Amino acid sequence: MLTLLGVFAVLAVASVVRSTAGFGFSLVAVPPLAFLLDPVTAVVVSSIIAAPVSVSIAVKNRADIDRRLLAVILGCGVPGVPLGVWALSALPQTGLMFVIAGVVLLGTAIVWARVALPGGTATLAGVSFFAGASYGATGVDGPPMVAAAQGLGLEPRVQRATLAVSFAATSIAAMIGFAVAGALTAEVGKAVLIGLPGLVIGIVAGEHLFKRLDAARFRRVVLALLVVSSASVLARAFAVA
Repeated sequence: MLTLLGVFAVLAVASVVRSTAGFGFSLVAVPPLAFLLDPVTAVVVSSIIAAPVSVSIAVKNRADIDRRLLAVILGCGVPGVPLGVWALSALPQTGLMFVIAGVVLLGTAIVWARVALPGGTATLAGVSFFAGASYGATGVDGPPMVAAAQGLGLEPRVQRATLAVSFAATSIAAMIGFAVAGALTAEVGKAVLIGLPGLVIGIVAGEHLFKRLDAARFRRVVLALLVVSSASVLARAFAVA
């Protein structure tokens, strides 16, 4: 029972972060879920719950989507997902935890330093493939995509809407891959069911916060959560090594 309550709380907080910032769901959700469940289940549950959050943001902000850039992102990002799903199935638990730890640390560093990757559309294409593979293996794709988008100088609302569609597409592609790989277990189903109310609460709360919080203050809150997440996932990785 305590495990399910923990899953509910983690997914509610992660939904608030995603709805408010447009990214960060899996960075916040996967490490604590890996403590409560196991690494593979944590990635699968996070990916399933993230999909409707991204769809909600994309639908509400569809007028701001940059369709040209979205075509590049989807064309390069979705093909990377099967590679990540294969890694999720093939890696032992210890190896997967270290991969998750590395990706979470990379994501935290990118957000902390406000990285903006140069190279324009070509960089966006390469990062999209990496992010798709990363999502399939770890459930994390937001920070590198944000860094690539920031290198293009997109307006915040255009970036938020366009990346939301990208995140929704990779989520759906990953779920298909998880189904083929046999990762949609009964444990995943229980965690998703308990997480859905938290998802709804998080979306509503996140939309209200998006209108009220200043960007600098919210960034500090997200960074604090990411630092805690990075430390926890590293500790778990070394513990099972």
